[in-house]
Amino acid sequence: MNRLAAKLDLPRPFDIHELCGRIGAERGRPIVLTPFPMTSLGPCGLWLAGEHADILCFEQHTSVLHQEHIILHELGHVLHEHSGAETMGQLFPDLGGETLRIMLARQHDTFSDRAERQAEDFAYAVLARASRASGFRRVLEA
Repeated sequence: MNRLAAKLDLPRPFDIHELCGRIGAERGRPIVLTPFPMTSLGPCGLWLAGEHADILCFEQHTSVLHQEHIILHELGHVLHEHSGAETMGQLFPDLGGETLRIMLARQHDTFSDRAERQAEDFAYAVLARASRASGFRRVLEA
């Protein structure tokens, strides 16, 4: 099991908003959940590390369970302190790299395969723990 996922104090019943609120408070950086229509050929989630908050964008046109998984995957990147956000070029294909860097006020590198595996393992581990807990409630609106 993912060590970070095993250490989390999961809300019961499970509530992704509550979990993100707790983690944001512990880190001193709010986590903002943002539904967004993502491109079907690109990522279905995105972590934007802002100056004062972490913004987790997730596909708004999918099931609630898939949204929770996407959010947990991106949260896995945050908690593993991976070095950047997912490739912005997939979201904004007509903008050059320098423009994207300026827009986001920092350089975004693509995550390594190892980082992607860590984030995915984290998401699955949290969902597995939540489903074994006393209740599993969906709170995002589809």
